[in-house]
Amino acid sequence: MKIRQKITLWIAATTLIAAVSFSSFVFLEMIEQPYYLIDSELKHMAEALLGQFQHNPGEPLTVDEKSLPYPTDKYWIRLMDSKSAILFASALTRYTDIPLLPSKKTYNVERLIPREQIQLDQDDHDQVAFRVRVVTATVNNAAYTMVIAKPIEELEEEMLQLLHELGAILITCFILGLLFSYNLAGRILQPIVSINRLVREINEKSLDKRIPLGKSKDELYTLSVSLNQMFDRLQNSFARQKDFIASASHELKSPIALLLLSQEEMLQSPDLPDNVRDDLESQHNSLQRMTRLIRNLLDLSGLEQQTALDREQVNLTELTEQVLEDYREVLAASLISLETNLDAELYVQGDQEKLRRLLINLIDNAIRYNRKTDGRLRIEGQKELHAVHLSVSNTGPYVVQEDISRIFEQFYRVEKSRSTQFGGSGLGLAIAKRIIELHGGEICFSSREDGWNTITVKLPGEESV
Repeated sequence: MKIRQKITLWIAATTLIAAVSFSSFVFLEMIEQPYYLIDSELKHMAEALLGQFQHNPGEPLTVDEKSLPYPTDKYWIRLMDSKSAILFASALTRYTDIPLLPSKKTYNVERLIPREQIQLDQDDHDQVAFRVRVVTATVNNAAYTMVIAKPIEELEEEMLQLLHELGAILITCFILGLLFSYNLAGRILQPIVSINRLVREINEKSLDKRIPLGKSKDELYTLSVSLNQMFDRLQNSFARQKDFIASASHELKSPIALLLLSQEEMLQSPDLPDNVRDDLESQHNSLQRMTRLIRNLLDLSGLEQQTALDREQVNLTELTEQVLEDYREVLAASLISLETNLDAELYVQGDQEKLRRLLINLIDNAIRYNRKTDGRLRIEGQKELHAVHLSVSNTGPYVVQEDISRIFEQFYRVEKSRSTQFGGSGLGLAIAKRIIELHGGEICFSSREDGWNTITVKLPGEESV
């Protein structure tokens, strides 16, 4: 679950709990108030009746309706002596009986009274709710009990309706709380989202970017400062690494060139024994590979430091054919058949020499890792939707996904033994990728189990640049 969702649920749940607590308090207060008034009314009525009874204790009570605060036909009333003899009963006692609960002074009961007998605002099941109050009195050392009740079915229905309304209000509050808390969580997390977006934009090609620091020196400010310090260290580390590679390559270039010249002079001597000549030729080949490695390192270092190109109109079809012409003898010697399917005019705006180097690296890689017998090389190019697509395919061993994901990394080779028979240093495709990046294009590698490996290049067309 995302942090925004967690914050939303926490705020919404807190809001709901607060709303339920407040609503419960209000509901209980609203229930207690009418019951308090009804209980007071019942007590007042009971005291008025007992006041009349005191004039003739022990005798059946004859009620003077005019002296009572409320008419007796609205109440269920029963007056009993200590032997439970009924001294007075109101008209409502004919329709139902209300039990006496001596342990309680006030309570509620529900009784069944059909509508055909009397209308008391019964519910759908002819049930009527009563509020009951028990009043005891002592007159001339004799104990009397009065049970007085009032129908409150209408009040019960109002309370039930109020409960439904409160439930609807709580649901509405919860939904509004969800919307509000979701928006609030978004505002709270917006700085973190911005920091995350900036961090993802920062890579080895844009290590100079930094996270803007806000005015408020809060936890996010501290986080931004820490991340910026980490990016400073990364930038310095990358810069030192590139400087080291460039410096080391420059330092090695001259001594190796001198060694090559010296060995070439010695190899020209006709008096060399065969075993010495073989050793010198082996060393000479190793120095040539090292020379190519140093040249590739210098080229890659220069490409990584370069941010812009001297662009000109380049016909990629003609350039590809020129590079292939240089490889005719190599292809023939390697017994590799060539197939081309190039549109006549594939124009791009780019650096011609760097695009030439791109093609050399791709074709050289396709030849180097082709089959030893019956090898095939296929080059296709076409223009699609303001973009130029160029693919270089060769027959060769299947490349697993783990290797495909790293194939454009520096010094990475699918051939794990790093045998000298392949001659590569693992920099050719890294250089190709950097050239494509400088041209604003894309490069990808795919491998099929039927024995075809393909590198596809996508470059912006001339009018797209």
